[in-house]
Amino acid sequence: MKIKILVLMLCFLPINNCFSENKTLIVGEKLVFEVSWQFVKVGYGLLEVKGIEDYEGKKAYHIYSEAKSVPFFDVFYKVRDMNEAWIDVNSFHSLAFLQKIKEGRYKRERMTKYDQKKHIGTNNKGETFNIFDNALDVLSAFYWVRLQKLEPGKALKVNVNSHKKNYIMYINIYGRETINVNNKEYKTIVVEPILQDQGIFMQKGTIKIWLTDDEKHIPVKMKSGVSVGNIIAEWNENMANIPEK
Repeated sequence: MKIKILVLMLCFLPINNCFSENKTLIVGEKLVFEVSWQFVKVGYGLLEVKGIEDYEGKKAYHIYSEAKSVPFFDVFYKVRDMNEAWIDVNSFHSLAFLQKIKEGRYKRERMTKYDQKKHIGTNNKGETFNIFDNALDVLSAFYWVRLQKLEPGKALKVNVNSHKKNYIMYINIYGRETINVNNKEYKTIVVEPILQDQGIFMQKGTIKIWLTDDEKHIPVKMKSGVSVGNIIAEWNENMANIPEK
């Protein structure tokens, strides 16, 4: 079962290439998600805006995501994934992206630094590659879309970089829905990313995401179909952290 879809669902939304002025990320915001497959809880996810830091002389948002399978599911497929990104506060483009993946027996660690003026990315192996203008890593892309004005019936796009891959991602904005998540009602707007290439944790396809229909655009629910059913991540407003056990 593709539990690794979790992190993609939590941090991968394509957006347009225009910075939304007069809007800022909420420093200290921490969102915890419960993830289920076929009504069985299989893991947790976390999204956090850790703060504003100095990153190599530039003022940067430091954002963080984590995915973790529950102890029962660890027996079958243990997941301990982490992503960190640093975003230029003024221009809102990627400065660096760190990824540590532990899924079953598979392990991977990647660090990418971005020179947006020269349009060059450099990884932890010292390899360099070209990037699009104002490129965003996938975690930064999620937070940027939350700053945008979302209008039903329209589509947005973004220049995305994932390791050595560059591609334009599109996202459709659908209508508004009122849904119930963890016994609380939310007014939401539904968006659907169209994946044209393999993301960091998911093959080509689509996921549906329900964002609160307000300025915060909190992702209260995410749903992705796999060959053996649906994976659903839901925000638990009462949880401050992922359980240790």
